[in-house]
Amino acid sequence: MMIAKLRPLATIGCLILSSFHACYSYAQQVEPIRVGVLAFTHPDNVAKRWQPTIDRIAVDLNKPFELIALTPSELDSKVAQGKLDFLITNALTGVSYKKDYGTTSLLTLVPQGNNQPTQAVGSALVTRSEQQVNSFSDLKSLRAVSTDKQAFGGFQIFAGEMAHNDLNPFNDFKALSFVGFPQQKLLSLVANGKADIAILPTCVLENAVKKGDIAANSLKVVLTKAAPTFHCKTSSELYPYYSFSKLGKTDHRLATDVIRSLLTIEPTEPAAVIGRYDSWSATVNDSHVFKLLKQLQQWPFVTNWTTIFRSALPWAVVIAIFLLLGYIHHLRVKRLVVLRTRDLQSEIQQHTQTQRALLEQTKQFYKAQRVLLTGEMASGIAHELNQPLAGIRYLTQGCIYRLSDEQTELKEAMNKAIQQVDRAQSTIKRFRHFCQQPSVMSECYLNQVLEDTLSLMAAEFMRMQLTPEFKCETVELTADPSLLQQVFVNIIRNALDAMSQCPAPNLSISLSKQAQHAVIVFKDNGTGLSETALERLFFPFETSKENGLGLGMIICKRIIEEHSGEIVAANNHVDGSRVPGLTITITLPIKES
Repeated sequence: MMIAKLRPLATIGCLILSSFHACYSYAQQVEPIRVGVLAFTHPDNVAKRWQPTIDRIAVDLNKPFELIALTPSELDSKVAQGKLDFLITNALTGVSYKKDYGTTSLLTLVPQGNNQPTQAVGSALVTRSEQQVNSFSDLKSLRAVSTDKQAFGGFQIFAGEMAHNDLNPFNDFKALSFVGFPQQKLLSLVANGKADIAILPTCVLENAVKKGDIAANSLKVVLTKAAPTFHCKTSSELYPYYSFSKLGKTDHRLATDVIRSLLTIEPTEPAAVIGRYDSWSATVNDSHVFKLLKQLQQWPFVTNWTTIFRSALPWAVVIAIFLLLGYIHHLRVKRLVVLRTRDLQSEIQQHTQTQRALLEQTKQFYKAQRVLLTGEMASGIAHELNQPLAGIRYLTQGCIYRLSDEQTELKEAMNKAIQQVDRAQSTIKRFRHFCQQPSVMSECYLNQVLEDTLSLMAAEFMRMQLTPEFKCETVELTADPSLLQQVFVNIIRNALDAMSQCPAPNLSISLSKQAQHAVIVFKDNGTGLSETALERLFFPFETSKENGLGLGMIICKRIIEEHSGEIVAANNHVDGSRVPGLTITITLPIKES
C-alpha cells in the first residue's frame, strides 16, 4: 500500500527529470551569439584584446558568445548576410553600417586616461624633427606612408582633413604607400629616411617613446591642432573610437542585457585592462562622424563598391535574365517571321501558279464548250434545214417530170433550182463537219477528272455556300478527259441552277466500280423535272431555262455515247414517294473503247 502511494510521486519525479534533461539538451544545441570585431592586424591579436570582454558578457548572461575577428571585406559580407548579432567597430564603420544596413549603435568605448568618449581618437602626422611642415601645401613634396586606406584612426581621418583643405592624398603627396601593421613599423620607416611622413592614429608616437622604441626627440607630430582635454598631440579633429552595435534582427531584450553587462565593467577589471579602455558609455552624438563619412564618400577610393554591387546584383541578374529572354524571344519571333514569310511567299507562288493553271483550264474549257455548242447548233440547224431542202428538191423534180418537152426554159430553171438545193445541202454538210470537235482518247483517271472539275467549280460552290459530298474510288479508263469534263461541268451547273432557290442546297457526287463499268452519280435536292420534261431531256433545243439553248444535255448524251457509255436521269424517290431533286447516272466502260 505504501508503494502504491509513492507511485504518483515517482511518476512526477521522472517527468521533472525528463524535462530537465530536455532543457539541458536544448541548451546544448542553442547556437552561440556571434560578435564580429573589425580586424586590421592579425585576427589572433584582435581576439586576444576583445575575448575577455566577450567572456565577461557570456558569464553575466549565462549564454554562449562567439567572438569572430574579420577583415573589412569579410565583415561587410557577414553584415550583409545577417550572420552576426553584434559588432565592435570603429566609429566610421559603425556609422557606415547604420546607413547601409540599419544597424543600431548601443554603446561607445571610453579609452584609457580619457573621460571624453567624443574625443577618443584622431590622426597624427609624424615626421622627423628636422623636417619642416608648416602647412598642408608642404605635403605635396613628401613621401607618405600609412597602414591601410580603411584605417579609421590613421588614414581616413586625415584624408578628411585633406579633403577639407581641397587636397587628395592619392594625388597630392609625392608618393603614398600602405605598408600594413604593426604601426611601429611606420615610425621606423620615417626615422630611417625611407619615408618623409607617417599617417598614424593619435598617441602611437607617444606610446612608442614611452616604451623606448623611438628616441624622444627624433620624431614629431606636425600640423597639430589644439585639444586641451586630450593627452596626445593630434593633426586632425578628434572623433569617438570604438562603438558596440547590434544588427536589426537581434532581439532588443538580448541587447538590453548586453548593455547592462558592459556598463558594469570597471577600469581595473581584466576585460578593460586587456581591451585598453576605461569603460563603456551611452552612445554619443556621431553627427560629425556622419559628416566625415559624407566627405570621404565624395572620393571614389572610399566608395563601398562591394555593398553597391551586392545590393544591385540581384536586380542586375533579374534584368539580365529578362533582357536575355527578351532577346531570345526576339530571335525566335524573327525566325518565325522569316519562316512564315517564306512559307507565305511559297504559298502565294503556288496559289498564283494554281490560279494561272485554273484560268488556262477554264479558258480551254469554255473554248471547247463553245466549239461543242457550235457543232451541236450546226448539227441541229443542218437537221432542221436538210428536211425542207430535200422537200424542195423532190417537189422541183416532180414539177420537171410534169413539164412537156416544149417547156425547155422552165425545165432549165427547175434544174438550176435543184442545183442550188444540192449546193445548199453540201454547204450545210461541210459546215457541220467543220464545227464537230474530234475526240482525243487517252489513258486517264476518272477520279482525277472529277476532282479537277470540282476545283473548276469552286467559285460557284462558294457563291452558293455549298460543299459537295464527294465519294470516289480510283478508276482508270481510256477516254477524252476534256470532253468528260464538259459533261460533268454541264451536269453540275444544271444542278446548281435547280438549287438556286433552295434554302439548304445539297449536292452529292459518287464514283464507283461495278463489274467492268465506272458509275458516276450526281444527286441534288433542286426542283427536279416534270415527267414530260424528263422524257425530252436529251432532245435538242428543249430547255426550261429562260435564256437556254437546249443543247447542253444533248451534247452530254452524244459525248457519253461516243465513249460507249450511257447517261440516264430520274427524279428522286424515297420509299416510292417523289422528293425534290434529280439524279443523273453515267455509266462508262472501263475497258479501252
